[in-house]
Amino acid sequence: MRTIITIILLCLCTVASAQIYTWRDASGKVHYSDTPPTDANAKKIDSGVPASNDSPAANNPGRSLAEQEAAFRKRQAEAEKARAKSEQDKKDLAERQRNCQDARAQLDALESGRRIGRINAQGEAIPLDDEMRAQEIERGKKAVESWCK
Repeated sequence: MRTIITIILLCLCTVASAQIYTWRDASGKVHYSDTPPTDANAKKIDSGVPASNDSPAANNPGRSLAEQEAAFRKRQAEAEKARAKSEQDKKDLAERQRNCQDARAQLDALESGRRIGRINAQGEAIPLDDEMRAQEIERGKKAVESWCK
């Protein structure tokens, strides 16, 4: 079965790519052939198959179909890379905004005058004295400046 299909496809390809000629003999009978006769005036018939200069590669001389395919794949890869970079930039911006809000909230809490404490390594709460509060406020200002540009 595969052999028959292969033969049919080969015949169709051969017929599709062949040039067809027509001529009349001495008795007026019309003949069709893929080779023109030597003794008669034959006319070439358009077979309906586009000529080789109508191929996509011919639209861009100097570039083969493989080169065009490679260029297309390259454009696709560049577009995908640009899309991924755009998504990463959006994520980075969102993270930066969250960090800015957190830094501002922490600085506001430190500057509010409320009693604030920190947890030490042993897990004990230690209230901040004036010197520690000033250091934490400076650190908070630097964090706000860094994240909220």
